[in-house]
Amino acid sequence: MRARRTLVVTLAAGALLLPPTTAHTAPPPPAVDLGREVLAPGDGWASYEGPTVPDGKPTVATGTTGGADASPAEVYVVDTWQELRDALAGRPGGSQTDARRNVVPRIVYVTGTITAFDPAACDAFAAQVTVSDSGQPFRMADYVAHFDPAGPWGRVKPSGPLEDARIAAAAIQAAQTLQHVGSNVTLVGVGDDAKIVGASVRIRDAHNVIVRNLTIADAYDCFPVWDPTDTAVGNWNSAYDNVSVWTSTSVWVDHNTFDDGDHPHSALPTVFGRPFEVHDGLLDITHGSDLVTVSWNRLDDHDKTELIGSSDSRLQDRGQHRVTLHHNHWIDIGQRAPRVRFGDVHLYDNLYTQTTEGLFQYYWGAGIESSIVAENNAFELAPGVDAARIITRWGGTQLLETGSTVNGQVTDLVAAFNATAPVPLAPTARWTPADVYAYTLDPVRDVPAIVRAGAGAGVLVSGTPVATAKPGVAVLSDDNGWDTGLQDGSYTVTATLWWGQNATVARLYENGVLVGAQWLTGTTPHRQTVAFPVTGRVDGSYTYVVELLNPYGTSTSRPRTVVVTDAAPGRPVLSDDNRDGDGSFAITSTLWWGTNATHYALYRDGVPVDEQELTAATPQRQTVRTAVTGLPPGSYTFVAVLSNDAGSTSTAQRVVTVRG
Repeated sequence: MRARRTLVVTLAAGALLLPPTTAHTAPPPPAVDLGREVLAPGDGWASYEGPTVPDGKPTVATGTTGGADASPAEVYVVDTWQELRDALAGRPGGSQTDARRNVVPRIVYVTGTITAFDPAACDAFAAQVTVSDSGQPFRMADYVAHFDPAGPWGRVKPSGPLEDARIAAAAIQAAQTLQHVGSNVTLVGVGDDAKIVGASVRIRDAHNVIVRNLTIADAYDCFPVWDPTDTAVGNWNSAYDNVSVWTSTSVWVDHNTFDDGDHPHSALPTVFGRPFEVHDGLLDITHGSDLVTVSWNRLDDHDKTELIGSSDSRLQDRGQHRVTLHHNHWIDIGQRAPRVRFGDVHLYDNLYTQTTEGLFQYYWGAGIESSIVAENNAFELAPGVDAARIITRWGGTQLLETGSTVNGQVTDLVAAFNATAPVPLAPTARWTPADVYAYTLDPVRDVPAIVRAGAGAGVLVSGTPVATAKPGVAVLSDDNGWDTGLQDGSYTVTATLWWGQNATVARLYENGVLVGAQWLTGTTPHRQTVAFPVTGRVDGSYTYVVELLNPYGTSTSRPRTVVVTDAAPGRPVLSDDNRDGDGSFAITSTLWWGTNATHYALYRDGVPVDEQELTAATPQRQTVRTAVTGLPPGSYTFVAVLSNDAGSTSTAQRVVTVRG
C-alpha cells in the first residue's frame, strides 16, 4: 500500500542566508526485505481468494504470498546463472522439470547482473547441429539464403533439413536460456542494479509466485523462424519472452524493468524486408493463466510487449486470464499493452509515453471474448499520432474506458476508435472491478508524475533493515564435553559474529551437508550469536561451517572440527552375589563412568536371559540388576551388553560356579 505525504515548508527571508553547512538532509528510508513481503489484500486480481481453473485444472486461490513462508534452509542469494537455476530447481544441477514442479516455498535474491548467455554464443549452438542432407554444420545464414521468398523457395513456410536443423539448434539454446519457475517462489532483485540478461523466465504450471525489483532484459532468440504467411508481407517470429506466465495462478509482477538490453528493436537488421525479430514478448500471460497483478513496471523500447491469452482457439481459457495492470509505464513500444483474449482485465493509472512514433501500432487490443475495464490512464502521444490508434479490435466486442487523457486532455478513447472503425466496440464490460477488490484511483492528472517516480526496477529501497551489505564472518565454537566431561555426541555449535553486518539467516553444514538453519534478528553493528544443538552423533570427527546470509550476500566461517569419542555407552563391570553357590543369585552391571545406555541385555552362555529399557542420566553411575534362580550345578558365563543410539558396549565375561 502506498502512502502519500505532503510536506509544506515555510522559510523566513533570513533563513535563506544561512550557510549550506546548516542544512540537514533527511536520512534515506530503511531498506525493506522484499523477499518477505506479500501482496496486500485488494491489490488486483492476484489478491483474489476463490476458485480458478488454469487449463481446466480446478484449484482454489488464497492470495499471493510467494516464498514468504520459506524455511531458513530455502533462502538463496545468487549472482550467477547456475546458482539461480539450482535455487529454482531445489538442488544443484536440477532439471527444468525439477524447477517447474518444485512447490517448496523459496526466496531467491538476485544480486548484480546474471547473464544466461551472450548472443555471441549463437554460432556455437548452431555448430552442434548437422544438416541432414549436406552433412555440414547448421548456419543461420544458410537458412536465410535458402528460404528467401524472392528465390526458388518462394512464399512457402520453411520445411525440410534446414528447418529441422534450425529447430534442433533452437532446442540447444533453450536448454541454456529457458528457465522455469515453480510454485511458492519469491524472485527478487536486491538494490538498484539486479539484472537477469539473456534469459527467458517462464512461470509454468505454478501458483503463488512473486517477481520484483529486477531488470529482465534481452530474451534473445538466435534462431527465429521465418513465416511468409504471417500478414501479407511475412514476419520473423521469436520463441522467447523476457517473462512468460503459463498455466499459472496468483502471480504478482511488480517494480521490474523489461527491455531488450543491448539489442533494442531499433538495432535489428532487416531481412526479407522485415525486422529480423529476435525477441517475442516482454511479459506474456497465456495458456489459461489467471489471477495476475502487474504493477509499477517499466516496459521499454520493444515491439510486442504484453499478450494476455495465446490463441483464439483455446476455448478452455474462458473464465481465465483475469489480470490487473496498474501504475505501469510503457515507453516507445510497438503494440500489445496489452492485447487480451477471453480475460476480465483491469487497466488503471498506467502511463504510455511516445518520444517518437517509431514502431507504434496500438496499445489496447480487444481480443475474442475479452472484457477490458480501463480507468484513469494517461497517454503522451508523439506528434501526428491519432488517439484513435490507441485501441484496436481483434475480434472483441466491448471495452469500457473512463478518465483517459491524451497529452493532458480528457479523451473518450472508445469513441475515438469507433469514429473510424468498420466494426465498433461497445463501451461496456461484463464485470465491475470494485465487486472483486477494493482499489483507489489516482487523479489522472497526477498519473504521469506518480508513475515516472515509482515505476521500474531500482526504485524500491530493497535489501534488509538490519544491514547494508553482506554479513561479516562468524567465528565458531563448541561445548563438546563441557556438560559431562564426555565427548558423547551431544553438544552445541555456536556461531558468533563479533562485529560487522548482521545476517537474517544462519545455516550449519556438517561435513558439507546442511543440518540446521535458523532465521535471525539483526542489530548491526552489535554482536550476533546463533546456537545449533547437535545430538546423536556416533564416534568420529565432524567438521562444521556456518554460512551467514542476508539479501546482499553470504559469508562462510572457518571450519570447526569436533571429535566424538564417547558416544556409545561406557564399559560396564559385571558382579554377582553368588557367595553360597546355591544357584540363586543376582548379576549386577555397573557403569561407573561414561555415557549411559538406554538398553540392557544379559547373556548366559551366549543366550539372552534378560532385557531392560534404561533411562540415561549421563554422567551419573548406571546400575542394572538381573535375578537368577534355580540353576543346577555347573559353571556359567555371563556377559552384559549396554546400548544406545550410537552403539553397544559389552562387559568382560563373568563366570559363576553353582555347586548345588
